Amino acid sequence: MILSKLDFIENIDKDDYWEIRDLNFGMFNFIVGLNATGKTRLINVISNLAKLLSLKISRNITWAGDWKLEFLKQGNIKFKYHLSIDKGKILYEEIKEGRRILLKRQTDKGAIYSVTKRKKITIHPPPGELVINVRRDIKEFPFLEDIFEWAASFLGYKFTGARPDELIVPMKIDQKAILENLGATPLILKKALDEDEGIINSIIDDFSAIGYHINQVNVKSAIFSGMPNPVLLTVVKENDLNCETDQTKMSQGMYRAFSLIVIIQYLLKFKKKCTIVIDDLGEGLDFERSSELTKILMKKLKDSDIQMIVTSNDRFLINAVDVEFINLLERHGHVVDSYNYINSRKAFNEFKYTGLNNFDMFSSKMYKNADED
Repeated sequence: MILSKLDFIENIDKDDYWEIRDLNFGMFNFIVGLNATGKTRLINVISNLAKLLSLKISRNITWAGDWKLEFLKQGNIKFKYHLSIDKGKILYEEIKEGRRILLKRQTDKGAIYSVTKRKKITIHPPPGELVINVRRDIKEFPFLEDIFEWAASFLGYKFTGARPDELIVPMKIDQKAILENLGATPLILKKALDEDEGIINSIIDDFSAIGYHINQVNVKSAIFSGMPNPVLLTVVKENDLNCETDQTKMSQGMYRAFSLIVIIQYLLKFKKKCTIVIDDLGEGLDFERSSELTKILMKKLKDSDIQMIVTSNDRFLINAVDVEFINLLERHGHVVDSYNYINSRKAFNEFKYTGLNNFDMFSSKMYKNADED
């Protein structure tokens, strides 16, 4: 199941009111906008909800917001999930399949459809708990499980979160959560190599394709002065060097790109199904390598079960992707609007025949008016 649409509002009728509307998603999604448009805030909205639904973080009294999401399941089955929270209290929770209401709850009262009983049953969930968390049953309420599984398999990264100077002590890392940490690259790579050494060639090919030409990939244990425990380091062998290069000698951009390639190859190799969000893709890379990395990601994920949502401050990077994958964000005061192929199809289609670069659509705002006829 993938996320296909998002609208979000928080702090309505207050000075710090904020809204983002009409985000539409496919399997690969590129979100671009000027600085301070709300790209990172959007990523946090999605990531925090996934963590809340999957119990990876606890709800607290500061939680507030109104999420309206749509999910697309295999077979074009569409689910709508509406959640409203204020000061940590669940005000409203609803799930629809098409027009059919499967769950409707207001504060501590509601009704949910039981598949086994073939009828709606009355429920009284605790006002501070999600029905999706307290009523799970794979046979009676399979639709809750669908949404929970989407959230549980969700992976959110900041591209800048992979730091070559971050040294990993294996015994201090939660082995179950290593895929959730882009900084845990040595552990992820070691796990991949232990399970299938054939993944090395795929990593080498992809890393070389973006301009970092290497012929070896490995992980080694090392002891550093002042550290009581050995650490794991990522190691590569560059074609034009006679020595190995461990991560402490890599530039930030180089290590970030390598880390992301390792993660993607691991997920593909072991046929993981998930939604991945990457904030600030390409940060620290030159334009050419950033473009090649984006193209490789699109190519690798094309026929996979992995949905990817990425943001970037580099507006020129949109030339590396098809216009159908783009959400162009514009902020007007407290409201962020998204222009995309779903809500601006006429404008996007007309642009395709202009022969201009994608960046020209962004800079000239050609996407704004064609669907207003």
